[in-house]
Amino acid sequence: MGEIGTLSRSYLDALRAADVAGAYRVAARALEGMPLAVLYQRIIAPAMHELGRLWQVGAITVADEHLATALTHRVLAALRAPQLLELTLEGRPPGPCALLAAVEGEQHALGLRMAADLLEDAGYRTAYLGADVPTGTLLQAVRTFSPDLVGLSATMPESTRRLEEAIELLCGEHPRLPLLVGGQGSGSPRRGEGTVVNDLELLPEAVPVP
Repeated sequence: MGEIGTLSRSYLDALRAADVAGAYRVAARALEGMPLAVLYQRIIAPAMHELGRLWQVGAITVADEHLATALTHRVLAALRAPQLLELTLEGRPPGPCALLAAVEGEQHALGLRMAADLLEDAGYRTAYLGADVPTGTLLQAVRTFSPDLVGLSATMPESTRRLEEAIELLCGEHPRLPLLVGGQGSGSPRRGEGTVVNDLELLPEAVPVP
């Protein structure tokens, strides 16, 4: 299986046991020897994908899947705490703004949260709107925050249409605004403008350098 596969399996086992401390230990130990993007893409994401598969085949309940997602959000927050404290103490001038949202009806936003963390490490300040953002609200947020970059997520196939609608309206109002899209629902041939990024390790290469 290899070391990374073993770590991902250990992380999955901790989630299935509702052991948030154990999941954190696995992630923190892995982070000592790899970049954050690798931890997210090769250890945490495969574990979450496997949980989704187990739910689809009826091996776990929707409550189990929701609990595992909530635990992972707690793990990510704990991993980020030292970096956020460091940024606060540095008093670094604010960087360009990246606004991130899961499209209307899309309840899965863990990948979006991980993308926000990586963008912060790349020098962006993030306006993270989270899951199920109505298109009108998204457009209003763009007007309010005047971001330098927008990231949209659509994980479920049924969210693809909403993604296409959001992209069309967003590009109509802000044709020069850089746009990233991600998630399994982002691969439609009608997605229009924007750069598809479905590998978190490639995210830094896809964004303008601050």
